[in-house]
Formats: sequence, structure tokens, C-alpha cells
Amino acid sequence: MFGRDRIARAAADIADHLQIIENVRALQLAQKELADALKSVMSKISDMQAELRAIKAETAMFAMKETQGIVNAVQGGLNQRIENLAVRLALTERDVDRMKGEDSSATRLHLPAPDGEAS
Repeated sequence: MFGRDRIARAAADIADHLQIIENVRALQLAQKELADALKSVMSKISDMQAELRAIKAETAMFAMKETQGIVNAVQGGLNQRIENLAVRLALTERDVDRMKGEDSSATRLHLPAPDGEAS
């Protein structure tokens, strides 16, 4: 019925078939591991993106605080200069008013003006 060659070929075919089945199982397992690894990588990427968004927001907040500090310092300096200018102006106006008062009293008394000129 069956010769040794035919049995050997059938055994080899069965062995090949079993090897193919084993290879398919190994490929399926590798595919599953690859899918799991890909999910893990995607999860890590999502976490990194969230962290980068948080870092970006913190950096923007820090930059805004620093900018606000600079603006406040410049504004404070400008306000101080305006106050100093207002004080100088008030003192100058007072001195001018005094000088006008002295000039008018000197004029009433027919005295020379404080700077030595006649009115």
C-alpha cells in the first residue's frame, strides 16, 4: 500500500504543516506583543504631550509674571519721575509767586526789583 517514500513525504508534509501552524501562532503572538507595545508607546506619547502642555502653560505664566514685574517697575519709576516733576513745578510756581509778590511790593514802595532792575 504505502511505500516508505510516500510515508516519509507525508510525514514531511505533516511536519511542514505543523511548522507553518507554529509560525502562524508565533506571528500572531508577535503581532499581539507589537500591538501592546504600540499602545504603551502611544500612552507615553500622550503623557508627554500633556506634560509639554503643562510646561508650556507654566512657562507662559512665568513670562507673564516677569513681564508684569518689569512693567510695574517701569510704571513705578515713571510715576516717581512724574511726582518729582510735579514737586519741582510746585516749588517753581511758589518761587515765581513769591517773586511776583516781592516785585509788586517793591513797585508799590518805588523800590528797585530784587534783581537790581527798576520796574
